[in-house]
Amino acid sequence: MKTERQITLAVHLARSLRAARRDYRRRLKRCRKKFSEKAVHDLRVETRRLLTLLDFMEAAQLADSPGKTRKMLKRRLDAFDDLRDTQVQLQLLQPLGREFPGVKRLRKLLRRQEQRLVKQTRKNVEHAKPGGLWPRLKALEKQIRAATIATPQADGHQAAVAPLQKSFDRVVRLRRRIHGDDAAAIHKLRIAFKRFRYLSELLRPFLPWLTQDQLRRMREFQASAGDIQDLEILLTRLDEFVQEKKLPAGALRSLRNELARRKHRAVNLFKKQIAALQEFQPDERAAQSSATG
Repeated sequence: MKTERQITLAVHLARSLRAARRDYRRRLKRCRKKFSEKAVHDLRVETRRLLTLLDFMEAAQLADSPGKTRKMLKRRLDAFDDLRDTQVQLQLLQPLGREFPGVKRLRKLLRRQEQRLVKQTRKNVEHAKPGGLWPRLKALEKQIRAATIATPQADGHQAAVAPLQKSFDRVVRLRRRIHGDDAAAIHKLRIAFKRFRYLSELLRPFLPWLTQDQLRRMREFQASAGDIQDLEILLTRLDEFVQEKKLPAGALRSLRNELARRKHRAVNLFKKQIAALQEFQPDERAAQSSATG
């Protein structure tokens, strides 16, 4: 009987796809039954894991192009964006109500928006029937099981490190484009790093240097960039409400200054952390050593 370290990359991916497919279906079912923030979060996570699998399969040419399946899942994931942003904004504002005038009115507007988005998003979830998604995912799993089933473990390591290195190289390129407090550039880096992290988690059985501690630091790095984006979106939303004359600019000036200060502090904290980006460099030598050992 083969141990986990003896399985081929194709077998690992097929198992991962089956597990992700079942987890996604379970999360979708739970989200329909109880449309809570946690249920939505868990469904979004499973969707991202499936997308990571599909991206890797396409890059490794282990199955037919999963483009249509990926597009279907991406549409479902994007449908949650506005709701997620609104709920994060409500959380950020909750402890500021007593200190800053205007927060109560702002939260009231966001609550109304949240209620509208909950109805809309819940309807999307309820209408997200399996349809052609499950047969497509099952067909991909079957193709992967048939693909390079006899690939030795050494090839598995090499095939895992190559796309991971490519993903990390993109992160490094985006890192060089960050100048000053450019929140948009930091957000692009965060998206690329998130993909790198999910890919690392997927390929972990073939990455002997990847420890739980390193995965934890990856999540912390990603979260620090996410804090900047959350504050940036909240500031934009506040300005929109003012421009639409739903809120008075004067009453929100002190709040806006505080949010801008927090964003600046989050950017400075992220800049300190970004210096350690090379810690996440894929270790090709460790992979080769483990593969030949």
